Amino acid sequence: MEAAKQAVMIGLAGLDPDLVYQWKNELVNLNRLMGKGIHGRIRSTVPPNIAQAWSCVLCGKNPGHFGYWDFHYRDSYSYGHPKRVSSRVRDERVDSLYKILSTHGKRVAIINVPVSYPPPEIPNGYSVSSFMTPSLEEEFTYPASLKEDIKKMTEEYILDVSTGDLKFSEVDVQGTIERICKMDKQRFDLTKYFLKDKNCDLVLSVVMGVDRMTRLLSQLTSKSQDEHVDDQKYMDALRNHYEFCDERIGEVLDFIDENTSMIVMSDHSLRRLEGTIYLNEWLIQEGYMILKTRPDQLTPLMETDIDWQTTKAWAVGSGGQIYLNVKGREPQGIVDFHDYDKVLDELSEKTMDMTDQEGKQLDIKAYRRKEIHSGEYARFGPDLFIFSKDGRWSMSELIGSDSVCSYDISTSSTDAGHGIFGFFVMSGHGVPRGGEMAGASLLDIAPTVLRLMGGSVPPHMEGKVLTERGTGELEERKRKARERLAKLGYLG
Repeated sequence: MEAAKQAVMIGLAGLDPDLVYQWKNELVNLNRLMGKGIHGRIRSTVPPNIAQAWSCVLCGKNPGHFGYWDFHYRDSYSYGHPKRVSSRVRDERVDSLYKILSTHGKRVAIINVPVSYPPPEIPNGYSVSSFMTPSLEEEFTYPASLKEDIKKMTEEYILDVSTGDLKFSEVDVQGTIERICKMDKQRFDLTKYFLKDKNCDLVLSVVMGVDRMTRLLSQLTSKSQDEHVDDQKYMDALRNHYEFCDERIGEVLDFIDENTSMIVMSDHSLRRLEGTIYLNEWLIQEGYMILKTRPDQLTPLMETDIDWQTTKAWAVGSGGQIYLNVKGREPQGIVDFHDYDKVLDELSEKTMDMTDQEGKQLDIKAYRRKEIHSGEYARFGPDLFIFSKDGRWSMSELIGSDSVCSYDISTSSTDAGHGIFGFFVMSGHGVPRGGEMAGASLLDIAPTVLRLMGGSVPPHMEGKVLTERGTGELEERKRKARERLAKLGYLG
């Protein structure tokens, strides 16, 4: 197959596949792409965290190869997560799409991709850093001169619009919605700029507005607030932004021709939260964690006085990450290696019995790290991941809560729940009219893009090429249809 002249990847962080299919008649451009290519739900990572998810998209490998599952991580057997992720950590450990393609002479631009600070130095290419950039005073572009081009295009470049640290009474709702739209338009404008003005072969832009809009509206309608916006008003406001992004996608489509491959996708979906699960409180209740002194307010793990010499397990971060305190591994480990699987069995079974304050089962899923992650840095990762299957309960490491489960999400480190499935659609050059496809994973994106652009897929990539699989499925459906018609006598 002849390589695509260009490839465009637009990430709509937090885009919910259920809502895309529900509103597809209004989302005319996404609907048009769906009708001409392949589309469906795409499985995210465990946990479905934006930092590791987009890194998996870039490298086509599971998180054990780059070694982080959240925005902080450990690369030794220390307690807690002492280090913050960065693009340098990822680029030292795995080869990303922009690195692979640039070595083959392709010009690549990435815009606002999570974990792209500092901005990666892409040979013959461009990068604009993400919301992780501390401020516009820092270098947030590569090359540095690109910053001046962005200033000319925008009166004020918006790194992020975040409402997670604001209380309901402090949010200028209409002003925030307008700012989210302005931020997203800047990302789409940059996408067109790199396609036309810089003649890039691949442009990858991650647009955060759906994520931020969902979080804002989730905050306004959460159970922890005294005032509520009714569901219909919430859904109308969210659909408006879906349509806003769809219109901007249409503008990008007007910029490209039939020799271009187009991918629109999300890394996971977002849901309104029901409440918060304090995992360390649960571990204390079940006897796996022992405190020397109990805090009188909600306190992070590493600021709590824990008796590590009698503690078997602890949780860290917001992704349901549980570590065992293993003898000979952690500094004060007590879990014997021979009891490792037994303790994990106990924890997995007990999480399935978790209930909320009203006694309702929480539908928790437990994943062992060894079952889902591999690679050089997997050994430093969590031993167990605890995940709310519908994504409506957040996990917290804070210690000092009166209960294990709380409907109050004001202390949660997130203001929306993460669903395990995102959405994808591919269309254009090299993409078959395969219709809806099941079984896609974020790990499939990198090998698919490489194949669309005429490159070979490195053997270390774990994902599959979706466009080839789509062709096979389409041919199989055609074969079965011919067989049915032949049996009915319509074919000679």
